[in-house]
Amino acid sequence: MANLKIDLDEDEGKAPVDAASDDTIVVEDTGSKTDIVDEDAGDTDRLPDHAVVNGDGSITLPLLEPVTVRTKKDGRISERKFDSLTFYRLRGVDLQVIQSSPKEKETAVVFARSTRTMQALMDAIFAKLDMADIADGGRVLNHFLTSGRKTGRSSSAG
Repeated sequence: MANLKIDLDEDEGKAPVDAASDDTIVVEDTGSKTDIVDEDAGDTDRLPDHAVVNGDGSITLPLLEPVTVRTKKDGRISERKFDSLTFYRLRGVDLQVIQSSPKEKETAVVFARSTRTMQALMDAIFAKLDMADIADGGRVLNHFLTSGRKTGRSSSAG
């Protein structure tokens, strides 16, 4: 019986591209991430350009349209301005809470759990969020799902 080899990497094993091919390779450092097209990631996998990856693995997303919410604590009413949201990776307990929430509130619950914000406060913030900020928040959440941390564990059993 012949051995069968399956190559999952489309580029592996291909001959190097020569300068006479249809593709022109230009290496130019423009200093801007927006000039580089990442062919390995779809638009929903890529962090928004203005997102900041923090040392603890969380991601701070500056809002394009800041939101002001009136809150009451200890009998005092105050206005709180949110010009950014910091997202953290979700855990199993978060998934349980998200799955038990009403379908129409599911996205706001995901944002509350990931930003570690009290649900009532996130409901008020989310209601005022610009759609572009909601979409960017979704991209941050999707980034957590598609960019798992490197653990150093081997994938082979043994």
